[in-house]
Amino acid sequence: MKKLTINEKVAKRIKDFRTLKNISQEELAEMSSLHPTLIGKIERAEINSSIATLEKIARAFDIKLSELLAFPDDKDIVNADVVVLNKSIDIIKQILEMAKSYKPPKENTTRNKKSIK
Repeated sequence: MKKLTINEKVAKRIKDFRTLKNISQEELAEMSSLHPTLIGKIERAEINSSIATLEKIARAFDIKLSELLAFPDDKDIVNADVVVLNKSIDIIKQILEMAKSYKPPKENTTRNKKSIK
């Protein structure tokens, strides 16, 4: 397995957090007061990000910069599983909300009465 560069590790962490929080690159850019193109370049590991830029991104995620820059060893599979699990939880929440608002059709309370002659 190829050893990731620091830029690739940062890119992966940012993308993982963004996916986990279910936000787009554009939304992250707005939340962090950065340009969407910059977010894309960072996530593709095309540029070296300044500490100030990374701090803005961490704040947008409501995490500490140190958490953004923590690179757990060989936890890529676990991170992917967490993302899938969180998406599944979101879908389940949506289904539950739909179920809460479901109202069964009312039964017809008037019965056809046959007239007696």
